[in-house]
Amino acid sequence: MPIRATIKNGKIEFANPEIAFQFQEWKLAHDGCEIVIDQPHHPRSHSQNAYYWAYLTIIAKETGDNENDLHEYFKRKLLPPVFKTIRGEEMKLPASTTDLDKLGFTEYLDKICSLTNVPLPDPEAAGYISN
Repeated sequence: MPIRATIKNGKIEFANPEIAFQFQEWKLAHDGCEIVIDQPHHPRSHSQNAYYWAYLTIIAKETGDNENDLHEYFKRKLLPPVFKTIRGEEMKLPASTTDLDKLGFTEYLDKICSLTNVPLPDPEAAGYISN
């Protein structure tokens, strides 16, 4: 069974202090061993994306704004920018919703709901089943 931890300020933090102690003991007894650090990523589903665009259509009807403009607005307002070096120049780019995992995408939709006060439609009633 994997042990879960988070990295904060450059340090590994375990949810359970007992696990932290056990890990310290394990490190001392296993000098020279390799460990694998895995970053699980469960990308947002196609169904979530279709649901998102249906939601943008609802918001557009209520506000008179264009769905594509709303998409860009929410990305820039609610997602942290991405910094990339292009041709030797560091550029600040808007984040992409395709980089969000399933949970992050759900949180993104909740933020849009809070920002707009337009309720999210029921996914099942709208024909979108969460996977």
